Amino acid sequence: MPHNSFYAPPAVAGTAFEDLLATFQLHVPRFKALPPNDRFRWKSDIVIAPGLGALRRNRYSADWSVATETSVEGLNIVLPLAGGVEATIGTRAVMAPPLTALLAPSPLSRQIRARCVGGEYASVTLSLEAEAVFRVLSALFEGAILSQLDLAPLLDLSNGAGATFNLLAQTIVSGMHGPRLLERSPKAMALLTEGALRLIFENVPHRLSHRLDRELLTVAPRHTHLAIDFMHANLHQPLTVIDIAEAVGISVRSLQAGFRQFRNTTPVAYLRRLRLETAHAELSSPENTLLVSEVALKWGFAQMGRFATQYRAMYGVSPSETARRASGTL
Repeated sequence: MPHNSFYAPPAVAGTAFEDLLATFQLHVPRFKALPPNDRFRWKSDIVIAPGLGALRRNRYSADWSVATETSVEGLNIVLPLAGGVEATIGTRAVMAPPLTALLAPSPLSRQIRARCVGGEYASVTLSLEAEAVFRVLSALFEGAILSQLDLAPLLDLSNGAGATFNLLAQTIVSGMHGPRLLERSPKAMALLTEGALRLIFENVPHRLSHRLDRELLTVAPRHTHLAIDFMHANLHQPLTVIDIAEAVGISVRSLQAGFRQFRNTTPVAYLRRLRLETAHAELSSPENTLLVSEVALKWGFAQMGRFATQYRAMYGVSPSETARRASGTL
């Protein structure tokens, strides 16, 4: 099992159920809790991430449940690590074991119950902001509302798109704990959040899935050129694929089709290449005074290991080696 913040114990612990509820008060509006019947120990922490929402890690020693009442169109994603989650989502009763994500639109989450196995429950919950959800949904399906989407409530994390989503979730959690690099890189946070939501809406069944299969993608070369010009002009901004498509005046899927057809790549990969080129230019300048990690964050790279790997693949040397050569210390 990977040793990262995704699996690490939460920071705050206690035995009083009321103390645990107090950690929910500010971030879970209008909820009712059914307390555990057994002796109770808990560990929990929460991080608020602009552009994402709330990120919570939990561990419990006994079952308990929470019911919420809200009209806010956010999306709660619960990833059980031990035990499981029972939930009523709209009219559906479901059970999510480990390696399964529970997808719970906030207005439809009637009740969510933590179920211990062997006296143990652990989970990570991503509560994605209504604004971020609306933005991605609108780009894919104009006029769509999350609570009316009839989104399937379970996502298998063991393969395919689910496995990719699991890696994204681990990246987000790791980036918001420890050094909390994602707090310093809104570009990376915006891209990760959009990527996670797009994975869900493009791969989890719902009542508008058929639009993805039969949508006619018509895009001219000029749209791709306009998109590239927009990327160059706005590299300093936390660009997402939605931003680029809106600026060009086409759908996200048309934008993706254009880059596949005319550039043999994806908009995300092309934007990453531009950011790598810009980071390389800055690290190569003798006038640069920033650390390698600061340059990486400046241009949207939150994970130094991944940045270094991508940089070396593109330039044949490490970022730090480029910086040393520029400073004349080699």
